[in-house]
Amino acid sequence: MRKVREVEVPQDSLLAHFGGPDDYRDAFCREVPGEVSLEQFIERFYCSMAFRPERLVLGLLGRSASNADARALARGEADGIAVWEVVGRREAEVLLESPDTGTASWLAVEAVPSSSSAAVGKTSARTRLLFGSWVGRVGETGWRFMLRPHVWYSRVLLAGC
Repeated sequence: MRKVREVEVPQDSLLAHFGGPDDYRDAFCREVPGEVSLEQFIERFYCSMAFRPERLVLGLLGRSASNADARALARGEADGIAVWEVVGRREAEVLLESPDTGTASWLAVEAVPSSSSAAVGKTSARTRLLFGSWVGRVGETGWRFMLRPHVWYSRVLLAGC
C-alpha cells in the first residue's frame, strides 16, 4: 500500500460537486505504468482480489457484482453495479451512489506527464488511478466511527488494482 497516497479531491471532479459542502470526501491515487483507460480501471477495480470479499457479501444480500456486471459497468452498458448507481460519468471519471448507504464511490484516470529516459531514449507512459468516496451527513450517522477503517480499506482496494 506504499504506492497509494491520499490526495486532495480534484476541484473540477464529479466527486467535488456531489452532495453538500460539509459532507465527507476523500481521494487516493496510485500511479501505474502504461496507459490505462477508465474502462480498464473500472473492470480491474471491481474484479480485483481486494474487492472479492465485498462481492461475496453483496452476493449474499442478493446484489450482484459479478465480473460480467463489472465489465458491463466499465463499458457503459450498465447504469450500476450491486448497490451503486451511476450518477455521473465523463470520459475519465465515473461517480456511483449507493442511496441505501448514503455513500458514493468515484473512480478516475489521469495521464501522468511523460518523462523521457536518456538511457533508453523512450518515453514511458504512466497513468494515475484515482479512487474516492463521499459520505453524506457523516456527523449524524454511524459513519463517523467507520472513517478510519474506511480509509484503510480504500487504500487496500486501490492497491489491489
